[in-house]
Amino acid sequence: MVIFEQNSPKVWSIICNGYEPKTLILGGASTVTNKYFIIARFIERVSEQCLGFDKWFMGWLEDCYDEEKRPETIVDSIHTIKEFCNLYLQQRNVDYSSFVDETKVKKNSIFFTAIEIEKIIKLSSYLKVYSIVSNSEDFKLGQKLHKEVYNKIASDMIDTEIIKKIYDVVKTKTFRYNMTDKYMWDYIKNVQCKDIGIHVVEIFNFIMNHILVLCEEDKNPITYFVGVIDESVKWFLRSVYKGSIVYDDSISTEDIQGINSDNLKTYSYNDTLGRLKQIAHGRINELVQKQSTMTMDSVSDKVLIEFNDRLATIEFISPLCETLVFPILSKITGIPYMHFKTLSPEHSVILSVYVQELLKKVFGAEYKNLFTLLNFYPLKSPSIATTYKIKSIHEYLNTQTKDSFFKLDARKVQYDLLCQFVGRISRVDFCNILDGRKLGGIPLSKIESDVIKFYSEFFSGHLEDKFKEMEKLLNADF
Repeated sequence: MVIFEQNSPKVWSIICNGYEPKTLILGGASTVTNKYFIIARFIERVSEQCLGFDKWFMGWLEDCYDEEKRPETIVDSIHTIKEFCNLYLQQRNVDYSSFVDETKVKKNSIFFTAIEIEKIIKLSSYLKVYSIVSNSEDFKLGQKLHKEVYNKIASDMIDTEIIKKIYDVVKTKTFRYNMTDKYMWDYIKNVQCKDIGIHVVEIFNFIMNHILVLCEEDKNPITYFVGVIDESVKWFLRSVYKGSIVYDDSISTEDIQGINSDNLKTYSYNDTLGRLKQIAHGRINELVQKQSTMTMDSVSDKVLIEFNDRLATIEFISPLCETLVFPILSKITGIPYMHFKTLSPEHSVILSVYVQELLKKVFGAEYKNLFTLLNFYPLKSPSIATTYKIKSIHEYLNTQTKDSFFKLDARKVQYDLLCQFVGRISRVDFCNILDGRKLGGIPLSKIESDVIKFYSEFFSGHLEDKFKEMEKLLNADF
């Protein structure tokens, strides 16, 4: 029989009589890693009840350690994984109709039949075995192959209404909170530049990628999903209070401990940002001096004085900081995005110029029109909302693949975001922080082209290697 033993929060030993023990190192702190005991106990039960599973599983595990065999081994194993899980569930003989109460169904209810719930449990079971690969540091597949394997595992559900129903549950529950906490959602939209629709997609992705795998075969998965949605929405709403005020009416011991932990993290983030600002400010002083056409010390000093005078007068944060600089810095420093939202306009423009330097070193002349704007700051308050529509619609469509995530097309969401980005930029009066010159006119067609290409790559995860290069440059400066 296969037995899992936990050695540390992220390290498990897999033991089976007659086979050499294997070590499984899980990914970083995630919901799946934190609750991996659910997956471990499930595989142990399958091993106990299904003849031949131990031999196949230990051999499969051995082949997964071989980097050359791994991709083919995993793809070829999908059918076998399904067979063993189906056999186990058949022996369990759970009555899924007990999870269904048709007497409570109304005209507009989102109703899951017993057959649909059974399919959800089956998919969860397949994903538990596959998580040996998908949640392991040693066996991780590339994003493209992982998506291919995931879709093959979920093939029995993709062609049904089940995925759409799960999405509808997320949407309905989340928008119900919008009715009771409308002003909070408006505030979050203004602060984070993300409306409630984006949160719906994020919660849905979280359920499909991290929660579905943790469903237990003898419990109603829909009830589990609803509980996760409720907690996720409350977390969004709670986060805007900066950790000092909790969303619930009472404060528990756990809340107090959380606040202390948050304060320690905040101190670390502030320390890192303070050092980063010093580095960026020093780099900008070098740039200002280089741009001076005269070499006399008095002229150079005058240029620096004028630069610092301009810096002191900045009142507004550029939309590009919110949509480009802060997300990139958050990714390469590990500091949460919301922490950058507390920065002053002066600090924001300094980091903006510094990030532009990093981008130039990594991307070269690529996206030049977009990145050039990082040297500029707004003279007036930028608009929060816009009705702008991207003109280069054909270019946008040509950059997007027709791949969908469980039949949900993400292109419309991305299009709306890009329209918001370009629209907010288009109405700003910009001034160059380095030399004080105002921007005569924004080449919108070129900006659109760069925005479409850059964010399409950004959203699809194709810039990870570039960001790692930027992280190395940042660490070298520290």
